[in-house]
Amino acid sequence: MVISATAHAQANPPSSVRCPSPADPRNLHFECVGQPFDFIEETLTKDWAGARAELNRFGITPIASYTTQLMGNPSGGISRGFTYSGTLQSSIFWDLYKLIGIPGLGFHVGAAWSTGKNLSADYIGNRFTVQSAYSAPGNGTNNLTLGEMYLQQQLFNNALMIAAGRLAPGSTFATMPVFNNYFNAGINPAPGVLGINDPAFTLYPPGVEWGAQAIYYITPAFQVAAGVFNTNQSSAGGGKGGLDFALQQGNRGVLAAVQVNYFFNHAPADAGLPGQYSFGGFYDSNRFTNLSKPNSTKSGTYSIYGMFQQMVYRDGGPGSQKGLTVWGETALAPKSSVNPMPYFVGGGLSYQGAIPRRDDDIASAGVIYGTFSRYIPRTTAETVIEANYQVTLTNWLSITPDIQYVIRPSGSSAIGNALVLGTQLTISF
Repeated sequence: MVISATAHAQANPPSSVRCPSPADPRNLHFECVGQPFDFIEETLTKDWAGARAELNRFGITPIASYTTQLMGNPSGGISRGFTYSGTLQSSIFWDLYKLIGIPGLGFHVGAAWSTGKNLSADYIGNRFTVQSAYSAPGNGTNNLTLGEMYLQQQLFNNALMIAAGRLAPGSTFATMPVFNNYFNAGINPAPGVLGINDPAFTLYPPGVEWGAQAIYYITPAFQVAAGVFNTNQSSAGGGKGGLDFALQQGNRGVLAAVQVNYFFNHAPADAGLPGQYSFGGFYDSNRFTNLSKPNSTKSGTYSIYGMFQQMVYRDGGPGSQKGLTVWGETALAPKSSVNPMPYFVGGGLSYQGAIPRRDDDIASAGVIYGTFSRYIPRTTAETVIEANYQVTLTNWLSITPDIQYVIRPSGSSAIGNALVLGTQLTISF
């Protein structure tokens, strides 16, 4: 049975390439919220003894997932160690058309329970966190946080989607589906350098902010997205369990973001290999610590970025997801007096179905590199190399062994290069 939370409003829903797993709320892209999925095939708990189908009659779509990453560094870093990190995440989308008769109107709310410790902070000492499942503020804590909560409206024959409320910029901007194949938070779900340079460019979990955003299809292939967000860093960091609703706490101004997307061969009739090409940036008018004069601040910072993912080989006919996809990304924040990591670049590849009769397994490899500001003494750049293999046991359960190698953690020669080994378990409920 297929849940179709927005079937009346989604004449041209995003392709399965852009929304590969709408049953999993972890790293769910804004554009994919409320998309239909088969809860019999894609969730462990299926129809909840009929409750899910009954909720669907009222336009309510609940989803949940659990992701854990068990990782250790047998060599290198500050010291050797092993940590567990995990997040139980849920969200509910309510298609309000069925309640009040306004086409395209919906409401979304999410929450997460994050547990464990951060291997990067506790044992390695690097900036690109090796566990993207670690999403709790602080160290070694258990945190229940209220997530994104917003009203969403589709207009102009679904060409325009707008939302306002509690939002995370990283759910809409600078993210691509292929990034979710990796553990390292420098890749998944968006370039980690953006949050390193500006904590207001937050991801959920743990953080959300007051804001408004919109996505508009200029043509079916060209899309532009824009948003404005509060810059309360306590809220962006998950303060008060996501209940820090204050507009200002020493912050000022707004974070303004814009992005242009080109979707290549994503239409149902397109037989070519699909790809996505995105270019964007943001400006934050808040005040930031002056790295050249630590006891002072400077006003404003900005980042620009470009990224792509492109299938270059398909194993099977049109529409097949089996094959090789390559990706690349770069981000620039040239104001090195306030940005700890002004330059960043990364790239990699993912191959789905590389082993015969394992059509849903995904093998991935990638590398990211970020240089530190010249105002941070005795640092150069940090590099992370990652490779993993996702074993898809069912549509709702996967296990992914992973290996990472961190070169010059935090850009320092005083910390040994770290080998990181681990595995991830993901379950969609």
